[in-house]
Amino acid sequence: MKAFRTLLVCLLALTGWAGAHEITFSRVDVQLEAQATGVNVQLPLKALLHEQPSLFPLGTTAQTLETQPLPEKVRASLKALITVRLRLASGKTDLPITVQTIQAAGEDVTLKLTAPPVGGSLGIRANLFPHDTLHKVFVTVYRGESLAGQYALDRQNASFTLAAPERPFWDVIITFVREGIHHIFIGVDHILFVLALILLGGRLWSQVKIITAFTVAHSITLALAALNIVVLPSRLVESTIALSIVIVGLHDLQQLRRVDAAERGWDPRVLFAFAFGLIHGFGFASVLSELDLPRQALAWSLAAFNVGVELGQVSIVLLAAPLLFALQRSAPPRLTQVLLTAAAGLVVLTGGFWFCQRVLGTA
Repeated sequence: MKAFRTLLVCLLALTGWAGAHEITFSRVDVQLEAQATGVNVQLPLKALLHEQPSLFPLGTTAQTLETQPLPEKVRASLKALITVRLRLASGKTDLPITVQTIQAAGEDVTLKLTAPPVGGSLGIRANLFPHDTLHKVFVTVYRGESLAGQYALDRQNASFTLAAPERPFWDVIITFVREGIHHIFIGVDHILFVLALILLGGRLWSQVKIITAFTVAHSITLALAALNIVVLPSRLVESTIALSIVIVGLHDLQQLRRVDAAERGWDPRVLFAFAFGLIHGFGFASVLSELDLPRQALAWSLAAFNVGVELGQVSIVLLAAPLLFALQRSAPPRLTQVLLTAAAGLVVLTGGFWFCQRVLGTA
């Protein structure tokens, strides 16, 4: 009988302890994207209220944490908790976390966070309730639409590292070639500059030299900028690109005033192509800065992007050059002169408009 009473007392004590302190679970969902890292956190009210010393102002109850919107002091406490106890890292670099929203959600509080993109391996430390030996944190990581990993963390094992996936070599090449082609066809200013360079026509060899000079120049500065060796302010780069269009257009107008091509003398278009190509390279680099450059294949990704740019440029030249050739060979000289002059004037006006927009910061 005495043994039974002892067992009963132990069971009652255990039941009372279990009722006072249940096992609680938090959830952290991490979405890895090229532009940013999104994080959704779900914190149970029971774990928040069990924390000692209390995280919240005196008098905070479960009903307080269920109100919409949450009181400002409660929001501040939750923000402090998550920014201190949840750590994200890209390789060896800690990522700053920004709290976007905090909301009550039934028996939980949900927080929506953002952080810079993860460029290499992902490291997470989530010791959300360090004084609670029973608390668990379930972390799920997604790369785009794919599940990258799932982890269960507690006070003893509060962190993990998810290695960066290795992309197949040809996947890297194809991706960056495609991005280079895409950028040329959406970069109207680059297209207009190339068209202005070839507007006057000329022998095939002269056209080849112009495009080659442009290619060599922007390849140099594209690599320098992508490797962070030389970085120029975006407004300066974009304004100078617009100015390059104006200068080449004005040169075209000046040359077109001379009806006899023999009177035009030295052709500076190769010099223009190289000098301004250096600036256009910085413009191309701004696109690469928005992409997830794989460090293990950096040289190849840069080369592939550059190949894509060249393929886009060659496509534009192959489309435009035959039309210009046919115009100069088939149309009456006077009509050719008028049409080319109008085209050069449009180049100057468009470039001038862009230049004013970019210098004033209204673009």
